[in-house]
Amino acid sequence: MTLRIRHLAVLFLAAVVLATMTGCPEDEFASKTWTKKLDNPKESERAVTQLERLGDPSAIPALGKAWEKQGRPERILQVIIDLSKPLTPEQTKNGGEAQYTIYRGGKARPASWDKSLPILVRAIEEVDAANPRSVESARLAAEAMGQAKLDDALEPLIKAATGSEAKQVRGQAILSLGVLGKDGAVPTLANILREEFDPQNPAMHGAAIIALGKIKSPQAVPVLIEAMYRLPFFFKQVRRSLVASGASVNGRIKAALEGTDSDLNTLFKDKKLDVYCGDPGKEQKPLAQCVPVSAMDYYAAIIAGDLYDPTMVPALLAALARPAKPAYLVDGAAGPPAQNGILDALRKIGSPAAAQPVLDLAMTTKDMNLKPMAVGVYSFVSKDGSEKSGTTSGLDALGKIVADTTQDFTVRLESATSFARLARTPDRIKVLQEQVKAFADGTKKARDAADGAPKAALAAAKGPYDAAREQLKAAKDAIARAGGMKKVEDGVKKGTIDPEVLNKLTAAQTAVDKVEGAYDDAKADYDEADAKAKNYKASQRVFEAHIARVEVAIRCGDKAECYGATLTATFDSIKGELGKYVGGLDAMTQDEKDELLAAQIERAMLELGKMGSAASSQTDALLAAAKSDDRIIRQSIQLALPKIAGKDCKQCGPKLDEAIAAGEGKTTLGDLNYETTVLRSFWGEAPAEAVAP
Repeated sequence: MTLRIRHLAVLFLAAVVLATMTGCPEDEFASKTWTKKLDNPKESERAVTQLERLGDPSAIPALGKAWEKQGRPERILQVIIDLSKPLTPEQTKNGGEAQYTIYRGGKARPASWDKSLPILVRAIEEVDAANPRSVESARLAAEAMGQAKLDDALEPLIKAATGSEAKQVRGQAILSLGVLGKDGAVPTLANILREEFDPQNPAMHGAAIIALGKIKSPQAVPVLIEAMYRLPFFFKQVRRSLVASGASVNGRIKAALEGTDSDLNTLFKDKKLDVYCGDPGKEQKPLAQCVPVSAMDYYAAIIAGDLYDPTMVPALLAALARPAKPAYLVDGAAGPPAQNGILDALRKIGSPAAAQPVLDLAMTTKDMNLKPMAVGVYSFVSKDGSEKSGTTSGLDALGKIVADTTQDFTVRLESATSFARLARTPDRIKVLQEQVKAFADGTKKARDAADGAPKAALAAAKGPYDAAREQLKAAKDAIARAGGMKKVEDGVKKGTIDPEVLNKLTAAQTAVDKVEGAYDDAKADYDEADAKAKNYKASQRVFEAHIARVEVAIRCGDKAECYGATLTATFDSIKGELGKYVGGLDAMTQDEKDELLAAQIERAMLELGKMGSAASSQTDALLAAAKSDDRIIRQSIQLALPKIAGKDCKQCGPKLDEAIAAGEGKTTLGDLNYETTVLRSFWGEAPAEAVAP
C-alpha cells in the first residue's frame, strides 16, 4: 500500500468514526425527528412542544401511543386535538398562526379527526372516574368529538352521555351532542330530560336543554316544549333554545295558546300541570286542594313575543280574555297571571290588530295590577291612539286620565307615558305642560316648607348634638390612648389611672343621649319634607321627558332618518326645538339632560318599529348603538330591531354578540343582557364553545 493510499484510508476511517459518534444532522422541522423522542423521559416534554409547534397531523398516531404509555395526560391529548383541527388559509397567512411551522403563508391544513378519533373514543370509553387526569382527558375528548362533526362520533358520545360514571364527562358528552348537531341525538337527549329531576342536582337536565337548542332540529322542538312545562326551573335556557330552533316552533306555540295541541293537552292531564299541588320534592296536596294555574298560556305567550310573529295575535287575544289565574306558585305564593306574559308578547309584536282589545281592557278592567300594564302596552300596539273608548279616542281617554287627580297615581303615570308615546301634534303637549306646572308649583311649595321650620329646627338641634358627639369622641380617644377600656377599668381599680377618664366618658355619653332624640326627630321631619320636595321635582322631570317624546315625533314626522339620528344626537342639537315646550333646560343637571335624550330615543325607536321594514335603512344605526348601557335606550333598540331588520338580517347576530359581551358583569343592566341573548337567538344561537356543567 502506497503512502497516498494509506493516507486516504486513514481519512475515510476517521470520517466513519466521526459519523458514528455524532450521527447525521437531524431535520428539526420534520415530525419524525421528534416522534422518536417521545419515549425518552428526558426529551418527551420538549418533543411534544416541538410537535405542537410544527403542526403536522402525521404525528398524531405517535402522540397517541405516548399518551397511553405516559398515563393519559391531558397535555398530550390536547396537542392531539389541536393537530386534528383544520386551518384555513386566513389563519396561516401573514404569520397569523406562527407556531405552525409547516403551515404558513396561507397554506390550508385539512382536518385530521380520522387519525385522532380512535384515541378520543378510548379516552371517554376507558375513563377512570377516580383518576382526575383520566377524567379531564375524557372530558377534553368528548368536547373535541363534538367539534369534529363526524358521524362516527355520535354513538360514542351517546354512550358517554347516558352511561359515563364520571359526571364531568357525561355532562360534556351531552353538550357535545348539541355541538355535533345530529338529529340522531334527539331521542337520547329527550330521555335525559325525562329522568327524575333533582333541583339540587340540575346539571344534566340543563346540559340536555342547551344541547337540544344547538341542534336546531324540528325533532328537538317537541322535546323542548315538553321541557318548558315539565321543567320550568330551566325556562330561561328553554326559551333561548326554542327561539333559535326555527319556524317549526311557531305552529306549536300557536296551538298551545289555542289549546289545540293534543300532545300538550295529554301531558298536562297526565302530569297535572294545570294545577299546583306543592313544590317538586315536597309533599303534594290532594287534587281537590290543588290551585288551578295558567302555565300553558303564560310560557307559550312569552315565547310568542320572542318570535315577533303577528300571526300569533289572535291566539294571544283569545288567551288574554280568559279568567286570570296565577301562572305558577312557589312555596304557596302565587306568581303573575298569564295575562302579564300575554300583554308583554303583544307589546313586543306591536301589531295594530291588538290595539282595540288592549284599549278595552285598559279602560274597563278593575284589576289594578293589570290595568297599568294594559295602558302601557296600548301605546306599543296603536299607531296613533285613534281607537275608540266609548265616544272618544284612546289618546283623548289617556289625556283625561292624566289630568284627573282622582285617578290612581300609578295608572295616571302609565297613562301619561302611553299618551306621550302616541301624541304627535303641538296641541297635545298642553296636557303635559299643565302637569309640569302643577308639579313645579308643588316643588316650590314643598321646598319652601322644608327650608322653613323643619330646616331651622334641624339646624337648632344639630349644634348641641354635634358638640356632644365631639365630646364623646374625645372621651373615647382618651381611653384608647390609655390602652383601651379594660386596661383603664383595671387601672382605676388599682388606683394607677385617674377615674376622671371614665367619668368624662359617662358624662359625654349622657350629654349625647340627652340631645340625640331631639336631633333625630328634627332630622326625620326635615328629611320627610325634603323628600316630598324632591319627589315633586322628580315628577316634574318625568313630565318634561314626556314632552320630549312628543317633540321628537312633531319634528321627525314620518322620516325614518330623523328618528335614527336621535341615537347620535347631543343635547345641544335638540335644545332649540325642545326649548319651545320645556323651560329651564340650561339649569338642568347632566343626568336630567340625558334623560330627555333617552326619552326622545325611546319614542324614535318605537316609531321606527311601527314603520317595520320601511325603516330598514336604519338597521345599521340601531346596531351601532345596541351596546348602550342606558336601559331605556338599549331596550328600545332591541324592541325595534327585529321589526325593521327582519329575520334575514346577517349582521344582527354578530353585532348583538358584541352588545352581549359589552354588557357582561354590568349589574345596572340586570336581566336586560339576558334579554339581549334571547333576541340574539331570533337570528340563530351565537356560536360558542360548549362547557360542561
